[in-house]
Amino acid sequence: MTEKQQRRDLDGRTTLTWSQLPEIWRRRDNIHLLRGYRPLNESYTQCLASLFHIHNETVNIWTHLLGIPLFLLSGFHLWMIVSTQYSSSSNHDIVVFGCFFAGVTICLSLSTAFHTFSAHSKDAHDHFLLLDFMGILALIAGSWIPGIYYGFYCHSTASQIYWSMICTTTTICAMVIAIPYCRTSAWKPFRTSMFITLGLSGIIPMTYAAYTFGIAQANLQMGWKYIVLEGIFYLCGAVIYACRIPERWYPGKFDIVGASHQWFHVFVLMGAGAHLMGIVQAFRYNHHPFTRMCEHFWA
Repeated sequence: MTEKQQRRDLDGRTTLTWSQLPEIWRRRDNIHLLRGYRPLNESYTQCLASLFHIHNETVNIWTHLLGIPLFLLSGFHLWMIVSTQYSSSSNHDIVVFGCFFAGVTICLSLSTAFHTFSAHSKDAHDHFLLLDFMGILALIAGSWIPGIYYGFYCHSTASQIYWSMICTTTTICAMVIAIPYCRTSAWKPFRTSMFITLGLSGIIPMTYAAYTFGIAQANLQMGWKYIVLEGIFYLCGAVIYACRIPERWYPGKFDIVGASHQWFHVFVLMGAGAHLMGIVQAFRYNHHPFTRMCEHFWA
C-alpha cells in the first residue's frame, strides 16, 4: 500500500495515520487512535469544510454541535410554556435558568469550535483548547446556580454560601487552566481530577439538603435524584475519557466511531439533560400553589 493510500480515510479525504503525525502532535493525541487525523491546514475555511468529512473528530464535533439547538429549543419551550403556568414565577427564574442554558451553550459551542479548528495550527489548537476547558467550567458553574437557587429557595444564607463556594472554586480552576503547561498531555490526569473535584463539590450542598430536609423532600424541591444521576453520567464520562476506554483495549478499532472522547461527549449531554429535568421539577415544586413554601429571598 502506498503512502497516499494510507492517508485516505473512509470518505476518500486525505487524512493521516498516527505514524505520520508530527512528533509534537503524537505527544498530545491519543496513541490508541491509529488513523483519521486531519493534517494541519492553516485554513479556517478548510476546518469548517471538514465538518462534512469523515475523520476521527467528526463524531466529537457533531455530538456537541447538535446538542446546541436541542438545549436552546428546550429553553425556548420552558420560557414560552412552563414559565407562564405559575403567577409566582418571575424574572429571577429566567435569570437562573438562563445561567444554566448559557453554561450549556457556551460549553457545547466551545467544544465544537475546538474539535473543528484544532487542525488549523498549533497556536489555534492551544487557543481553542483553553476555550474548551473554560466551557467546561461554564457548564459546571451555570448548572449549580439554579440547583442551589431552588434547592435552598427559603434559605438565603445557605444559598449565598454555596454560590460563593462554587464561584470561588470555578475561578481557581480557571486560573489553573490558564497556565499553558497545565494544558499539556502530561497534566491530563490532573485536569481530569480537577474537573471531577469541581463537579463533585456539589456533594456538599446536596448532602446538606438531604440531611436538613430528608432525601424525599430534597428530591421534590431541588431534583436531588436527577442531580445524582447527572453526577453519575459526568463521572462515568470522565473515567472513560481518562482511561481511554475502549480504544486502549482495541487500538485502531474505534478510530472513527466509539472512542473514549466521543463517549465523554455523549455523557456530557446526558448529564446536562438530567440536570435540566431536576431544575424543572424544582421550579414546579417551588412555584406550585399547593407545594410553594415561601417567597424567595430575592422577591
